[in-house]
Amino acid sequence: MEILRNRKVVLGITGSIAAYKAVEILRKLQKAGAEVKVAMTPSASKFISTLTLQTISGYPVYLEAVPENSPEIRHTSLSSWGELFIVAPATANTISKIAHGIADTSVTNLALCFGKGIICPAMNVRMYENPVTQKNLEILKNLGYEIVEPDSGYLACREKGKGRLAEVEDILDAAFYWFIPKLLKGKRVVVTAGATREYIDPVRFLSNPSSGKMGFELAKAARGAGAEVTLITGKTQLRTPYDIKRIDVETVEEMKEAVLEATKDVDIYISAAAIGDYRPIKREEKKIKKSERKLILELERTPDILKLIGEGKRNGQIVIGFAAETDNLVENARKKIEEKNLDAIVANDVKKGIFGSDKTEISFITKKGEFLISGSKEEVSIKIVQLIYENFFKGVEQRNVWLF
Repeated sequence: MEILRNRKVVLGITGSIAAYKAVEILRKLQKAGAEVKVAMTPSASKFISTLTLQTISGYPVYLEAVPENSPEIRHTSLSSWGELFIVAPATANTISKIAHGIADTSVTNLALCFGKGIICPAMNVRMYENPVTQKNLEILKNLGYEIVEPDSGYLACREKGKGRLAEVEDILDAAFYWFIPKLLKGKRVVVTAGATREYIDPVRFLSNPSSGKMGFELAKAARGAGAEVTLITGKTQLRTPYDIKRIDVETVEEMKEAVLEATKDVDIYISAAAIGDYRPIKREEKKIKKSERKLILELERTPDILKLIGEGKRNGQIVIGFAAETDNLVENARKKIEEKNLDAIVANDVKKGIFGSDKTEISFITKKGEFLISGSKEEVSIKIVQLIYENFFKGVEQRNVWLF
């Protein structure tokens, strides 16, 4: 996550059995390039040692407001140093204190100083579902905190229900979102990703090498920019990014039905999926047995989903396509803008090995201009979101204020 590189994060840990997972959160933040300092409540130190966290973070762990051997007031100095405050795990007790301005531990002191951050609850299901806890979480949301909801499952108390600390990768996604300017706040976005499959028989199909990485990164970038995001994806091994609605499809027909339904009232449609252009006219019901004879497949065109959406878009709706080309990149891409009534197209050269790679080079082309972008798919996706904002929505005063 390039966006977390050189960021300064303060990780608050409270007295939950899930405190041991804070080590993994700390390590993943560091791996992403962030510098992390740790604060713990006295209860948290009973679950995990300060020595462990001090050794991994490389900094003293904040346990007391004013350490005996130092005049430093740690909650003010750490809140001035840090760019993001994460409480993971956050107990019901600490959530209640933060919501009501009680500052009696290092973590709650920091909360008052930061005033916002990411809260990751972890507790018994009945404690979590208690109306008091839910009201406290609502208070925190209204104050500007991001709440990473807990997962459902088997809890430490041997009950089942919602209360397990969210997956570490989801917490990392929330940190990723935190640092993206909310340029698309209030917008609804649909992104397609991955490859479709068209079956020849029950075990063979026509497809392409798309991994889905670009579409998934675009969905994350749009969610980080404040949009409500639906991700419609073909077959992929990628995990669902945090707080994004995912719809899985396989064939072009399934993709078409999902897209037509999902785009009825959205503001932006980004077609990043590698949708097959042809399918067998006939699908065999049984496996085709191999033989010495040639196997001849008769193919037909699949529906052009992007053209359907472009031609049927309502006033103010933005439709963006992708063009994977092997020659005449810009020329062919510009033709598609006109033919499919698009607002912009992202063109890339497949000869440069874009499929499955973490890096890419694209041309973002509109009717007015062209922008060349290269870098990791994460970086490029964030820049595409910025270009969408700058070219099609208000707020030009934020031009040239960006991250990479």
